[in-house]
Amino acid sequence: RELSGEARSYVPLLPSLTLALHARAGAIGGDGDPATSVPFFKRYFLGGATSLRGWGRFEVAPLTPSGLPIGGFSQLDTSAEVRVSPDAFGAFGVVGFVDVGNVWDRSWRWNVTDLRADAGLGLRYQTPVGPVRLDVAYQLTPNNALVIDGRAAGDYRRWRFHFSIGQAF
Repeated sequence: RELSGEARSYVPLLPSLTLALHARAGAIGGDGDPATSVPFFKRYFLGGATSLRGWGRFEVAPLTPSGLPIGGFSQLDTSAEVRVSPDAFGAFGVVGFVDVGNVWDRSWRWNVTDLRADAGLGLRYQTPVGPVRLDVAYQLTPNNALVIDGRAAGDYRRWRFHFSIGQAF
C-alpha cells in the first residue's frame, strides 16, 4: 500500500519574477515488515536533477551499514525556487533554489528534525521543446555516512551539477 501527495504553487512577484513552490510526501508499506514485503524497485530514493539537487540520483535514502543507499518507506521532498524568466534576458533565465527533504526507513514515519538541505543556482535556456537547464547545488547538511567510491561522500562531494531538459517541477 502506498499513499502520496504532491502540491505546487507558482506566485508571480514581478512581471519576470516568479516564486515556485513544490512539496511531496509519501509512505509505502506492505503486510508485515516493509523491508521484506516492499520490493527494492518500489522503495523511495531522493536526489538528482528533480529532487534534492545537492545530491546525485538516488543518494538520499536509508543506508546499509557499509554506507550504500537501500531505499526507504517514507519520504518528504520540498523545493522553493525564485525564477527570473527568459523574457528578462532573451532566451536565458536564472533560478535560485533551496531543496529540503529526506527518506526514512519506517513506513508512515516522518522526522522533520532529520532533513537534508541544499541551495543553488540554475541557468535556463528556453528552446521550442522547453527549457534546457544547468543547476549547481551545494549540500547544506551532508550525510557523512554515505559512501561513494569507497569514500565518505560528505567529505568531498558537497557540490553537484545537473544538466537536464524541463523544469525541476
